[in-house]
Amino acid sequence: MAAPGWNVPPKKRATKKTKDQSDPTRGVPRTGLHPEIPGRCETPRCGAAADAQDETTVPTGWVRTGVYGSTDPDRIWCSGLCATYGVALAEVRAVPAQQEVTGA
Repeated sequence: MAAPGWNVPPKKRATKKTKDQSDPTRGVPRTGLHPEIPGRCETPRCGAAADAQDETTVPTGWVRTGVYGSTDPDRIWCSGLCATYGVALAEVRAVPAQQEVTGA
């Protein structure tokens, strides 16, 4: 005599796709973010007005940013993250341009 269930197909296990299994980045290590909160950088002279700086004393790799029409002056930043934060602040402080209204 055959074992019980010999002619019966095996039971299929229900497979649930959890969020972790369907995530295409599962198992990929996350890179660390800048340890400081943007706007609270502890690097000396980071975010200083660029016009007051002697360009020859600025360390290599620093970024100078400015936004046309902003009330914020051009500034120097120690990293791209700080520069991005500074550009965003300068854009917020930009004076809206007067738009010409033309009648047709």
